Amino acid sequence: MLTPQTLSKLTRAPLWALAVFAAFPLAGAQAKDLYAAIAFSPSSGLAGSAWNYDSADLAETEAFLQCGQQDCYTAVTFNKCGAIAVGDGFGMGFGQDKTSEKAITLALGTCGGYTTNCQITATVCNDGF
Repeated sequence: MLTPQTLSKLTRAPLWALAVFAAFPLAGAQAKDLYAAIAFSPSSGLAGSAWNYDSADLAETEAFLQCGQQDCYTAVTFNKCGAIAVGDGFGMGFGQDKTSEKAITLALGTCGGYTTNCQITATVCNDGF
């Protein structure tokens, strides 16, 4: 027989279960970390970039390959957005932030501290940014 006490327990159970799932989301529902990198060649001013990689090492390797020069090195590795600016004499600066606009502003500001005529040569964001 269904009593008011039993009915009360039954209607509270789904709320309790919902509270547990809200506090401890399923592992598959959580966003995984993605990595991006920008590599830079100081002899040529060329840059290569890679984004949406499962590890920083993979992103850095692909950015190096995309840069295409033997003296390329990883200028910046990040999880959100990044940018690189190159100016006269291949002086450069980079920036990273949650938006590409802010990353660009930071890259131009950093580059401007080293050289003149800075231009953005690469901007990338991982998915979701």
